[in-house]
Amino acid sequence: MAQQTVVITGASSGIGKASAKLLAEKGYRVFGTARRPEVASDLADEAKSKGLDLTLLKMDVRDDASVKAGLDTIGEVDILVNNAGFEVFGPLEEMTVTDLEDQFQTNVSGPFRLITSVLPGMRQRGSGVIVNVSSVAGVVAAPLTGLYSSSKWALEALSESLHYEVGHFGIRVHLIEPGGVETPFGDNRRLVGAAAGNESPYHDLVTQWEQVGEKLNPGGVSTQPEDVAAVIVDAIENGDKLRYPVGNDATMVITARSNMDFEGFESAMRQQLGLTW
Repeated sequence: MAQQTVVITGASSGIGKASAKLLAEKGYRVFGTARRPEVASDLADEAKSKGLDLTLLKMDVRDDASVKAGLDTIGEVDILVNNAGFEVFGPLEEMTVTDLEDQFQTNVSGPFRLITSVLPGMRQRGSGVIVNVSSVAGVVAAPLTGLYSSSKWALEALSESLHYEVGHFGIRVHLIEPGGVETPFGDNRRLVGAAAGNESPYHDLVTQWEQVGEKLNPGGVSTQPEDVAAVIVDAIENGDKLRYPVGNDATMVITARSNMDFEGFESAMRQQLGLTW
């Protein structure tokens, strides 16, 4: 089989970086894209020293011209991994329309730009794989994550529709739904209102929610980017389902949500997390 070309967005750190490395080690021709690819210079150096076919490429998924320029450089794409994303975090009352638009521009419009750009070629060749990195927040919304969850729910809907539309042409679509992952993702959140430490009637909610991570992961063993990368590779190579939860916390929350009505789920989560707000 000819070497397959993979494009991974958001490859400068975390899940994207780990996925780019793992796929290159498995013999794929990998293009890792990022707004600041120089941040991952260590990955580029490692790839060069090991003779891996891995190229870091500047691309801003929010910009049509940047996406087009990057894809023109790459050529035919066999596998697309939409991983780039960020989170706007805080109470909805204290958000602005600009926050909402920024959140969707990266987390929804970005993947959409890439998908619609590579689909014609995949369809004409009769094969292709599209992997969209969603989140447990794409299945279950939580306090302070309203904009982020909304964007991931939108990505889930796009992916589900796409699954129905393009399977006919031999193209597979997969959603990856991690819970908490030990990456710089949290450091890059945009904190708004009470979450940014501003005086706010939601201060106590933020304080309570800061303790949630420990209660969702009582064993203290965090999901690593490499764990998510391994699931992404498995979906690419052996994918036979649309959704792939990753991590004990994601599995627990998504399983509970699917087995309960909303009121029962809310009650169980409040008890599990100690949320009295």
